[in-house]
Amino acid sequence: MAADETGRAGCVHVSGQVYLDTLTQWESILGRLIQREGDIHMDLSGLSFVDVAGATTLARTAQRLPGGRRIVVRNPPPSLSRVLELFWPELDAIEVVE
Repeated sequence: MAADETGRAGCVHVSGQVYLDTLTQWESILGRLIQREGDIHMDLSGLSFVDVAGATTLARTAQRLPGGRRIVVRNPPPSLSRVLELFWPELDAIEVVE
């Protein structure tokens, strides 16, 4: 998994897969992003898979965001969209943009 945090307008581009072997790296990326001000914008078009643990980490990170902030996820892999919709349908802190 790789993350380019130098994207236009602060958008982070993530590629690869999120699963057991890359979960610590995923957690680290999200941990750095919540230190920023404002909403978090992520382009996940380069991700081919996110397992349930990766989706859970994303949801828990979003739940910890203060003051109405949110994570805007663009072009997520279908596995992530399905898991978020199934387990966290009411989580307003994540906006999925297909």
